[in-house]
Amino acid sequence: MTLKILTQKVFQKKASFSLILLIGILNIKCKGDHKKSNFETQTGPFISNFSEADKLVDKTIIHSGGMKNWTSKKSLSYMKTIHSYDSLGTLIRSVNQSHKYQLKPFFKANISWEQNGKKHEIINNGNQSWKLVDGKIQLDETSVNSAWNSSYGSHYILSMPFKFKDPGTIIRYEGLDTLLNNRIVHKLRIDYEKGAGSSGGMHTWYYFLNKETYQFEATFLDYGEGYSYTDYETFVKIDDILLTKERKLYSSNKNMELKYLKTQFKNLNFEFDLKLPEELFKVNN
Repeated sequence: MTLKILTQKVFQKKASFSLILLIGILNIKCKGDHKKSNFETQTGPFISNFSEADKLVDKTIIHSGGMKNWTSKKSLSYMKTIHSYDSLGTLIRSVNQSHKYQLKPFFKANISWEQNGKKHEIINNGNQSWKLVDGKIQLDETSVNSAWNSSYGSHYILSMPFKFKDPGTIIRYEGLDTLLNNRIVHKLRIDYEKGAGSSGGMHTWYYFLNKETYQFEATFLDYGEGYSYTDYETFVKIDDILLTKERKLYSSNKNMELKYLKTQFKNLNFEFDLKLPEELFKVNN
C-alpha cells in the first residue's frame, strides 16, 4: 500500500489532548503481570506464520546488534529533542530531555527537562512512577498516567527491535509493501495479548523492514481511537548496537494516508553502562 499525503485541511485538536493521546499510545508493554497463552513460551513471543515472521525478527535483531549484546547492557543514557506541531504546522512544544534508564537488574527511569521556566521530572523506580514540577509531586490523573506511560513508552520505542522477543507478543508476516519514495519493505503485524502490559489487546502495530537490510523504515499504529505513522530517518551505532537517531511521527488515517506532521524526535549523546546514582530513581515525599 503506497502512502499518500492528504491535501484537505485538518483542523487543530487541543494540544493537551494530543499530548495525552501521544503518550497513551506509547504505553505498550508497560506495567502489569504478563499473562501467558497456551502457545507462548517463557523465552519469546507466539509467532503466527512462524517461518517467515521468526526469520525476519531474527534478521532485524542481528542487523541491530544482536540480542546477546543488547541484554548485556546495564544502563542507557541519552538526550532527546522533541518538536511538536498542530495540524496547521505551528510549533506548539519544543523541549530537550535527559533520559536515563537502568536496564539491569530491573528497569528504572529518570526523564528530566526544563519547560516554561520550570523543571519537569519523571521518575520510575520499577514499581511506581511520579511526575514532579519544581520538585513537587503532581497528583492529578493526567500527570500520574503520563509518568508511567512516558517512562515505559520511550524505553519501548528505543528498545525495538529487541522487544519483539518479549512475552505476549503476537507477530504475523504480511508480505511485501511499498512506502513513500517507492521503498519496498517487509511488513510485520504486531499485536499484544491481553494482560501483556497495561494496553495488551488494545493496539496493533505494523513494522516495516527494509527488504535488503531488515532495518526499520517505518511503523504504523492503530491505537483504537486513531492512527499514526512514524518514519525512521537516521540511526547511530553505539557499542555495535543500532539506535534510532531521528524519526518523524505523523497523524494518519486507516489507509496510512498522512494528514500532518505531529512530532519530530532526535536522540543524541547515547551512552551505555554509565553508573547511575540510585538517587535518580527516588522521590522525597
